[in-house]
Amino acid sequence: MKWMSTCIALAMVCALGIAGCGDDNGGNDNNDNTGPSPVRTSTPGPSAVRTSTAPSVAATPTTATSGSGGVQTPTPATTGGGGGGAGACEGTNLTLTVTSNPGGDLDTGWTGISHNSASISESRVTTNLNNCDANSDCQVDGSALVGQPFGSPLPLSSGGVPVCVINTFREAITGTYNCLSGCGESTVKLTSSVFLVQDIAKPCPTCEGDPTPNDGQKGGTCNGGKAPGAACDVGGISDQPFFGQTPNDCLPTGSSVGELGIDIAPLTTGTVTITADQACVASGSQGQCFCPSQNRPNACDSGVCPSSGVCDAPIEGVCANQKFRSCRPGTGTEDCENISPGAGSCQDQARPCFTDTITRTGQCGTQTGTLVGFFCIPATRAPAINTTAGLPGPGALTLPAHQTRTVR
Repeated sequence: MKWMSTCIALAMVCALGIAGCGDDNGGNDNNDNTGPSPVRTSTPGPSAVRTSTAPSVAATPTTATSGSGGVQTPTPATTGGGGGGAGACEGTNLTLTVTSNPGGDLDTGWTGISHNSASISESRVTTNLNNCDANSDCQVDGSALVGQPFGSPLPLSSGGVPVCVINTFREAITGTYNCLSGCGESTVKLTSSVFLVQDIAKPCPTCEGDPTPNDGQKGGTCNGGKAPGAACDVGGISDQPFFGQTPNDCLPTGSSVGELGIDIAPLTTGTVTITADQACVASGSQGQCFCPSQNRPNACDSGVCPSSGVCDAPIEGVCANQKFRSCRPGTGTEDCENISPGAGSCQDQARPCFTDTITRTGQCGTQTGTLVGFFCIPATRAPAINTTAGLPGPGALTLPAHQTRTVR
């Protein structure tokens, strides 16, 4: 069975790494943030037979922004050819299910505080592949997903600001997928609803006791949220073990502080490169920014992000075993283990940052592969989220996944 690039959409669920907590004021609602359009290049995987990109693939949860309003037009470095076709596929029309694997990486916002966030594994999306004939790539048909959740609720916490993000497909997934190489590219458009919560170690309600994720059997019970004790089926497992297993049956309490338009265009198995080319909002800011209304490029004391992607300063404290907890440098276990058993001691950490060019490289494959994408994240209505993560701002996603396809 071949792997599909649609899977990267799953990661984007994670990709909306907006962590925060604050007052419900300011910011934007139903906000589509348009940023520069990435340049894509093809990077076939080890099992790929050809060197050109087989465009697109079915989609799985994730987020990004498409260009408009004076930004540059996407210019793919290579275009996908045909040849995948029925000769390499099991049939002309298929059903494709993409499931995220552990090990994804999500970097969101310009401050760097919400970089290296944990993604969700076992998050699953099913779509159709049509017209897989002998001379062309399959066409991705994700029209049935409109209005449906993209994976399970996404728990995110950084800088002491926790949120629970619920992603919904607002438009049909479109793209192409090549059965022979496993290369693909798709466009995924989501609405991401952001909920502020209080517990930094439990951003989203969890499902306890369900033995098998995504089997349609509600074998667990909700822990927290709007329906504590209700039956649930696990929809995803956070790579941050403290955040647990989240289901769509257990939703967070309260109202969202933002319904953000997130577009991932493209979500690809090739390479995405984006160069900052927009004026920053903050006066006196050095360099260029990636997204509209972005305040500054980074939070480095020098104003310049080194090629290493890590600021020379500031140096901040995080708990060794629970890096979502901030602490005062040099305080040992006082702000960590003494407050939360298992958190360890406070350790110094340099602040991550985006350089003036963001590049992520995926991997084609016939069973497993890696999807990558760039996106812009609008501001929420909660100042603490915007200040902590650095919103509006860019996001970048790397998502390993596997897929199953069947004839329909």
